Amino acid sequence: FVNKYYSMKLPLFPSFRGNPLRICFRTAYVASTTGIAILFPYFNQVLGVLGTFSFWPLAIYFPVEMYIVQKKIDVWTTKGVLLRTFSAFCLLVSIVTFFGSVEGLVSKKFTSKTKICTHPTPLLAINPSSPFL
Repeated sequence: FVNKYYSMKLPLFPSFRGNPLRICFRTAYVASTTGIAILFPYFNQVLGVLGTFSFWPLAIYFPVEMYIVQKKIDVWTTKGVLLRTFSAFCLLVSIVTFFGSVEGLVSKKFTSKTKICTHPTPLLAINPSSPFL
């Protein structure tokens, strides 16, 4: 289940190899994210805050540092300075977007129009002066 891949052939398409664990995990991830998004009216802002934390280290810093180590680039060469400048610039962009995301989350939380109904409401309001009664 974990390491086994199965091949599936659909008409007019090339053969598809799939892992049941991967398919089940992706389905559970999408379903849980959708469920959480339905429960929280400002879930998009929460995702923005979480995305700002993960963008710079995962998409910029670690790949740039691994490239520098793998290619054995010296620190004060033109390429090394440009790569680290690029990484620092993306860090600044991530910090600014973090503050923007937090501001959006706070403003959405305190200006949300979501109201919780505390009393039962009738499904059908009957108007006594209605001509259809």
